[in-house]
Amino acid sequence: METRREFLKKTTALAAFSLFSDWATGNTTDDKLGKVLPLRRITRNGEKSTAFAMGGYHLGIPEDPDEAERMVERAIEMGVRFFDNARVYHRGRSEEYYGRFLTPKYREHIFLMTKSASRTAEAVRKDLDLSLAALKTDYLDLWQIHTFTTKEDVDNRLNEGILDVFLEAKEKGKTKYIGFTSHQNPSTILYFLDILKQRGLEMDTCQMPLNVCDPNFESFQHRALPALLEREYGVIAMKTMAGGSMMGKRIDTTPREIATEDIPDVVSKTGITYAELHQYVYALPISSLCSGCDTIQKLEDNIAVLQNLKKLSRTDMERLENKVKPFAGYYVENYKRVFG
Repeated sequence: METRREFLKKTTALAAFSLFSDWATGNTTDDKLGKVLPLRRITRNGEKSTAFAMGGYHLGIPEDPDEAERMVERAIEMGVRFFDNARVYHRGRSEEYYGRFLTPKYREHIFLMTKSASRTAEAVRKDLDLSLAALKTDYLDLWQIHTFTTKEDVDNRLNEGILDVFLEAKEKGKTKYIGFTSHQNPSTILYFLDILKQRGLEMDTCQMPLNVCDPNFESFQHRALPALLEREYGVIAMKTMAGGSMMGKRIDTTPREIATEDIPDVVSKTGITYAELHQYVYALPISSLCSGCDTIQKLEDNIAVLQNLKKLSRTDMERLENKVKPFAGYYVENYKRVFG
């Protein structure tokens, strides 16, 4: 079994080789819309995106379109150029908001991503058509297979031909890049990577949970991140605050058998600041941190961390990991499942 020292050495070397050298300085740039947040490489051919991505799920929570428009405009104003979404978010409302308020004005300046969680080729192909129509664009920058859960789920979806649809979409120019997401267990990611290798294929990106609690329980950082970096995948971090459960909140993936009072408020109990939670993730060799914000204030707070980024040393990171270690596990990271 690989020791922690061996893992850190390997990760550091891979980061220096593939991603880290591109964004270690944290330089910003400008475009026609104004100052742009720091860029990091997201694909192995050198495409870059802003290191902060605006999550699409939370944008669709308010039913008031005016609020969604204000969120999009503020994100653009503050330098965000990477925008996340998925067909399943609020039955398409999140994509429709982007189609109304984002792409008509800003398409040429942004990196636009959406995802399909469907499980058959026919349904995935339909999702792509619906996404393009809702987003009012004829191509995506990134389209991802959404939420691989178990190895069986991978097998079932591939047997239904969904990978062929993604490859076809890239070949036809309906998306520039393709990727996948996984929430529950790093073994699922490793399993899918092995299948791709056997077929002589590579995707471009992987989106997965990364946060300060993760190294202490079924760790994506320890198990999946090195394999992805070795194959030069762009890694998009999600659930950087465990979906909000680090603050003792019940989230959409919390199993019913977990009572609200069983979810510890890690932030209050440890004294870790919200800024430190994201500083920790930015210190990893990731391409972008995707965070959902349901108010303009939360959006501004999230972006401020990147604008005033404090670079953490390995010692700083270990200090934070040790602080949360007593609370890491199923009750906080309750989107994770243990299966092989």
